Amino acid sequence: MPIFTQDLRNIALVGQQGVGKTTLAEAMLYQIGIIGKMGSIKEGSTVCDYDKLEQERRFSINPALLHLSWKKKKINVLDTPGFADFIEKTRPIFKAVETALVVISPSGFSGSELTRILGYIEEEKLPKMLFINKMEEGELNFSSLLEEIKKELNITPLPLQYPLIQQGKIIGIIDLIELKAKSYFQGKAKEEKIPSEEEAKVKEIREKIVEAAAETSDELVEKYLEGEQLSLDEIRKGIREGIQQRSIVPLIFGSALNSVGIDLLLDAVVNYLPSPEWRKSVKGKTPKETSQEIERKISVDDPFSALVFLNLSEMHLGEMSFLKVYSGTLSSGSAVYNSTKDEEEKIGQIYLVQGNKREEIPEVLAGDIAVLAKLKNTGIGDTLCAKDSPIIFSPLDFSEPNTSVALKSKEEKDEQRMSVALSRMIKVDPLLKAEVDRESGQTILSGMGKVHLDLTIERIKREFNIDVITEDPKVPYRETITTVSEAQGKYKRQSGGRGQYGDVWLRVKPLSRGEGFNFVDAIKGGAVPSRFIPSVEKGVKEAMKKGILASYPMVDMEITLFDGSYHPVDSSDIAFQIAASMGLKKAVEQAKPILLEPIMELEVEVPSEFLGDINADLNSRRGKILEVQPLGGKERIKVRVPLAELKNYSTTLRSLTQGRGIFSRKFSHYERVPDEIAQKIINQATK
Repeated sequence: MPIFTQDLRNIALVGQQGVGKTTLAEAMLYQIGIIGKMGSIKEGSTVCDYDKLEQERRFSINPALLHLSWKKKKINVLDTPGFADFIEKTRPIFKAVETALVVISPSGFSGSELTRILGYIEEEKLPKMLFINKMEEGELNFSSLLEEIKKELNITPLPLQYPLIQQGKIIGIIDLIELKAKSYFQGKAKEEKIPSEEEAKVKEIREKIVEAAAETSDELVEKYLEGEQLSLDEIRKGIREGIQQRSIVPLIFGSALNSVGIDLLLDAVVNYLPSPEWRKSVKGKTPKETSQEIERKISVDDPFSALVFLNLSEMHLGEMSFLKVYSGTLSSGSAVYNSTKDEEEKIGQIYLVQGNKREEIPEVLAGDIAVLAKLKNTGIGDTLCAKDSPIIFSPLDFSEPNTSVALKSKEEKDEQRMSVALSRMIKVDPLLKAEVDRESGQTILSGMGKVHLDLTIERIKREFNIDVITEDPKVPYRETITTVSEAQGKYKRQSGGRGQYGDVWLRVKPLSRGEGFNFVDAIKGGAVPSRFIPSVEKGVKEAMKKGILASYPMVDMEITLFDGSYHPVDSSDIAFQIAASMGLKKAVEQAKPILLEPIMELEVEVPSEFLGDINADLNSRRGKILEVQPLGGKERIKVRVPLAELKNYSTTLRSLTQGRGIFSRKFSHYERVPDEIAQKIINQATK
């Protein structure tokens, strides 16, 4: 039976690690009867965490897609990772859903991971709903919980439910809209009476719900102010409108582990959360004329367009492309246009997926999410569309990696295979980068933290059967000069027949940091013929590739050719190149050369109670703190730290802040290495 766009609900389960997102997804499948028994994260038997590394580590590494049906509505659920290194994988997910279901637990929700997730939701301007999981853990002080959410998350939630308590223990849930209570035992629901001692509190909270619902439209607010009672349908409509307008953030709760309140959660999803039509349209640009903005309505009647928001690699099927169809219809066997790559793609099988289980379908309609196998030219962030009506959506945006490691294969014969493995890993993981450093020759793998890199290396070993060795990336030091000096470079060789002769006088002068290199031709009277001047410059540039202190490239120097001589027969291009190289090295030796090191600018965000420890650690790394900005219970530190001192920083930060600190980094400038440290680097290089 076809599912129409208005009958779809696309939601992302988001939250920090350990709040029970994957268990909640499992409870949804169990509630509906798709699985007969809930899987366990400890046992590695859940539908979403099907990857071997996820099962071993007991946390999600990649997003997983589920689909289920509830009250004639299809719900697509994307279970997302909450571990700090993988939080950014949620960003493209928000392009594919209409609601973020934010899962939190009563024991705490003040982590930086959750702050980042809420920031990504805000960027996409998505409606959100809060689900308080793990209600079985200790006592639940409802009023305190609401205050804590307001304080920590800067959200004023609207509770649609209230805990049903007997003998001081939470046994179920009171639906504040329908004023019905349910208790749960072994996942089975039973209707109960609302306790008389809770009636006043229930009535008070319900009045706030009615007021919030009324404020969503002039018609309802007028009726409410005139003292008329709003009907159940009007209250539901108001809540639905408020969620879509993002003026209402509903709060419900339950226990995924004990299957408490899962039926009410599914009711809330289909009754209150928006369908894909909520977006109305999506904006893009014409591929050829990037300044021209165009729109696609979220409708099967508009030309086909879709965004690939996730790529995963399957051992037996290869790459799987997850896409959100914004408009039109996609059918298996059809040809579509990849406007990002300017290439055609042939569509083979289209799948519905339940974790790693697949079901082939003939087509997918506007608003829905599906998976394609073995696309030849399409990667994450690419736009697929009808060729006769092209559109290209904005590229996906990710932060720069903050942690790096150098890789090499244990066996030299595996170097090429390692390169192929890395290219495949990068294609499905946008948070990874790999490049060969021209200076050191090292293959540098960069990611979002040590765990991210460790798991990537483990995949290379397992999936590609390549034994990989890791080492620290070499720091790209530079050399420069501090004073002006002059020197002669003279190259003269005579070995019978035509000889070699080149003679130059060079002046070297330091430039400001970051200015690079400047060559000045100050020859007068033809002391060096003009035809040899380019050879002198070439020789100088070649000599600058290896400095005299530790063989690092030389920078920030002005080299002036001001005198010299030549031989009408023996002078040649190569002779003047060699002479220039000799002259530069002599001049640099006299110009008090120094070593420079790269300085990185970091933004470190930590809870306020850890500020002292973090500052002490940064100072121990020769950091220079530029600014500390309060963020309401958190602090943002802007600091400059030498790259050489950032080894294992992501691990240290996580350890010092109980996993609640985050950081980003970017190159700032080069700076002189302190003499004592510089001497150690020079001694090491000369060995």
